[in-house]
Amino acid sequence: MTNKTRAKHLFIFMLIGLLFSSSPNYAHLSIAQKSALIVTNPNSYFAIAPALEVSPSQASTQLVEAIANLKQPSWEYERLQRTLNAKEKNSTRLFLLDTWSRLDIRQRQLVSERLVSLGRHDLLYALSKRYTLNPELTALLAVWQGKSVTTFLNNPYLRQFKSLTELQHSSASCQFNLALIASDLGGLQRLQALKHGYEQQPEPAKGVYCLSKPIYAANKLSCKTHKGFAMCDLQHEQRLSKYDHLVLMATEGLANVNGKHMTLTATSTYNTLVHELMHFSGFEDEYPIPAHKAKWLCATSGKKAPNLYVGEQAPNNWAPSRTCELGKLSSYKPSSSYSLLEYQSIKLDENYRKRWLAVLNSRRLEDKIAVNSAE
Repeated sequence: MTNKTRAKHLFIFMLIGLLFSSSPNYAHLSIAQKSALIVTNPNSYFAIAPALEVSPSQASTQLVEAIANLKQPSWEYERLQRTLNAKEKNSTRLFLLDTWSRLDIRQRQLVSERLVSLGRHDLLYALSKRYTLNPELTALLAVWQGKSVTTFLNNPYLRQFKSLTELQHSSASCQFNLALIASDLGGLQRLQALKHGYEQQPEPAKGVYCLSKPIYAANKLSCKTHKGFAMCDLQHEQRLSKYDHLVLMATEGLANVNGKHMTLTATSTYNTLVHELMHFSGFEDEYPIPAHKAKWLCATSGKKAPNLYVGEQAPNNWAPSRTCELGKLSSYKPSSSYSLLEYQSIKLDENYRKRWLAVLNSRRLEDKIAVNSAE
């Protein structure tokens, strides 16, 4: 044993002696000395506590651990918060389940909110198996599991969403209204992120598409994959008849448009959403389309889409495209540059934006003519 080690041990023994002597002088020790004594002899905390002069949030990790092990709620709460910060999954679960019953209402509320913000619904679920949580958290966990929930009203954790049974309002200020639909919390949150991104940068212009609050369909939405593509079936679709298009969130598969339905997945990005919106206006993919589709789409000459001409010779200022690589005839696109319809890492350019708006304006005119004719 070195002289330095002997001195350290002697100092600690002196502190312990002072603590348990008939006239203890620990109140005059420094914060560092008191902390060292508690870390070395945790039970000394009960005598030192009135004069400790350090809050749990200011204490060292060693001191927090020592006092928390004595089941002191404020120190257990601090340890729990620190393990959440450190993302220590195993220890957090153990501390949470053991500590919860000793936390006060405010501490439980703060921990719950922290777990929600971190997306640690697995820990909330573990809590719910042992303790009774408040109705708002219970409803949140039901949505996380994809179970039925009657209403989202007055629930702070679900206020940015709607349930399928609640009245939906479309917007008269937009040309098209889209209902965003998912069957679990992860899907709702992904749709909310896409909605936020789109509203920050609407394409092809503001006021064309309005996106609803994400709508929770629970077990009314079932999804699978078919030939790599995500496919979803929605029950009670008539409740959403006021919407022009439905955007369904699946867990896996390739995003696609089928009629008035768009299906997205957990990996879909803002660019994916815009790409699929263009399909609603009749635009075609500029990467090779599947052989079964190319067989009929690329069999005859002519303009097949706003961005697709099929034939032996391209129109003026059009360039070869890869759309009909698996078809009979060649295909052409209105620009020699790469586009969002070929690579989803590319932003929508002005050329395609103008073409998109032209298609939408022509359809608006057709609708107006149809209404006037009906009158």
